[in-house]
Amino acid sequence: MSIKALPPMEHTFHIDIKGSNTGQKWDGNFTYKRPNLRAQSEIAKTAARLNEDLKNIDESMAFLHNVLASLRHSIVESPEWWKQSDYGFELYDTNVVLDIYKACQEFEDEWFAKVWGDEDKKEDKKKEDKKKEDQKEEVKE
Repeated sequence: MSIKALPPMEHTFHIDIKGSNTGQKWDGNFTYKRPNLRAQSEIAKTAARLNEDLKNIDESMAFLHNVLASLRHSIVESPEWWKQSDYGFELYDTNVVLDIYKACQEFEDEWFAKVWGDEDKKEDKKKEDKKKEDQKEEVKE
C-alpha cells in the first residue's frame, strides 16, 4: 500500500450576495478548514446546545443549527461582519449562511473526489448532497 499526499485541507472563497430578507449586500473572503476530530466534536456540541430542550424541533431548524455549528468551527478566516454576526447566528438572511455553507460543501466534495476518486463513493456523496439540498430548500421556505 502506498501513501499519497493529501490535497490541501483549507480553501479560500469569496461571496458576494444580496440578502433575501434584508436586501443588504454581503461580501468577503472566507477560509474554510476541513474539520479534524476536535472541530467535529465542537460542531456536535454546539449543534446539541442549539437544539437543547427543543423536543419538537423541526428538521429544517435542526439542519440550520448544524450548518451554523459547522461554520462556527470550520471557518478560520472571515470578514469582520461575519464575526460580528456571531458567525451567522445574528443574521436575518438565511440565504447568506446557506451560500457560505454550500461553498464549504463543494470544497468537501472536490476533496473527497481527489482522495477517493471512487465512483461508488461519489454516488453516495451525491445522494447525501441531494438530501442536504432538500433540507436547505425546506429552510428557505
